[in-house]
Amino acid sequence: MNNLKRFVSKRGLALVLSSLLLFSACASTKKIALPPHPINVGFDCDDTLLFSTPAFEIATESGAEEYSDAWWSIVNSSDEGNSIIKKETQKIVEKHQKRGDKLIVITARSNNGGGILKNYLNKTFGINQEDVYFTHRKAAKIRELDIKIFYGDSDSDIEEAIKAGARGIRILRSPKSSYKSKYNPGKYKEEIIPNSEY
Repeated sequence: MNNLKRFVSKRGLALVLSSLLLFSACASTKKIALPPHPINVGFDCDDTLLFSTPAFEIATESGAEEYSDAWWSIVNSSDEGNSIIKKETQKIVEKHQKRGDKLIVITARSNNGGGILKNYLNKTFGINQEDVYFTHRKAAKIRELDIKIFYGDSDSDIEEAIKAGARGIRILRSPKSSYKSKYNPGKYKEEIIPNSEY
């Protein structure tokens, strides 16, 4: 009987410990496993690299027709001094740069005024201007550019990464973001960067 109690006790302890280890692994994905050699890494822009709601609000308040060329031109020229750099994502960018990885931005924004956005991302994150792409067909671009990891905030970012055979990693969206749809962290059992809302 005593032996049985000891066995159950040890088994219970083992279960508790394994549960704690699992919880710990799920709670923090900051230590992203990476291959030893440099790779191509992609990032979404809005709510991933930047909290850009202020830039969109400026465009909307301008009176320009929403999603028109003029509206997008205002959005793309309003990030500097208004949009906020997301600190956790900036750390990730720096980590990949130190490894020698090639950084690529794929945004669903229109390219009207896109040169201003490219220049801003270059100044802010050190991403080459020629490595910033404007397209809604992210999966095709991820595949074409051989991107191995793609960071994004929306469900569609993760979907597009999976569709392209890349590893999608979720950046959390700020609760203050004006964009509320397509946001279900963990929907695809993807890795999530904790505390990445800001």
